[in-house]
Amino acid sequence: MYIIELNYPGTWLQFQDQNFKHEIESMLRSLEGIVTEAAISLSMYEQAVLAPRDRRQEMERDRELRGAIDSQIREEAGEDYYQNFDKYRLKSEKQLRIKKAELGIIPSSYLHKIPFIHAHTFVYAVDSFGKFLEELVLYEDMPEAAQNCLDEFNRLLPSVRKIRNSALHIEDRSRGYGTWKDKKKGKKMETSGFLGLSNLEGNFLCYTIDDGTYQKVEISVDVLNILGQIMNHLLASFQWEGSPRIEPHY
Repeated sequence: MYIIELNYPGTWLQFQDQNFKHEIESMLRSLEGIVTEAAISLSMYEQAVLAPRDRRQEMERDRELRGAIDSQIREEAGEDYYQNFDKYRLKSEKQLRIKKAELGIIPSSYLHKIPFIHAHTFVYAVDSFGKFLEELVLYEDMPEAAQNCLDEFNRLLPSVRKIRNSALHIEDRSRGYGTWKDKKKGKKMETSGFLGLSNLEGNFLCYTIDDGTYQKVEISVDVLNILGQIMNHLLASFQWEGSPRIEPHY
């Protein structure tokens, strides 16, 4: 499990306006929660990708299960088994699925999807981190470092927002539409003949974005560390009071 250490220089922010203070503290807690989500989703992504599978053993297990079920069905059906083979083949398939479910065996198509789910969760968390930074810099009396943090985020992770938008609007991208304005006009993207949606290439989640280009964002500890570094820089830029603390707590 990846754990990102966040260093709070104090317990409370130093602002005269108490309502404003509580609002900014709430946003910082939300940012901390997003870093936590990113760390957990990355850990689960890597666990899913690296989970060992013995294909040969799985095939042998399936052969034994199917053989036992088919033998029982043939015995019960008698000659009708060969007269209505398709009916009994379907019955065998259903019983095999029930048996696998009882044994806790997950369908291969489900196993294939698990890394994609965690990769998307990671990208959504990274994008949400950027959105909170964008909102923070709109406040007056924000330290200059807040804008620097946002600029650094955008510099290091320029494709995150577009990829997240394509993932969120995959129903439009799958039909070749880019921006909502182009969709209203019925104008489709120019994609050079390739439309890629929710592809995993190594540790990169890839999408065709709204301008028709194919973009990637890395699902990695390097990206997670960017969030941690920016968050710690942001925390250090405020004036605090009270005892310093480290998150997450145990």
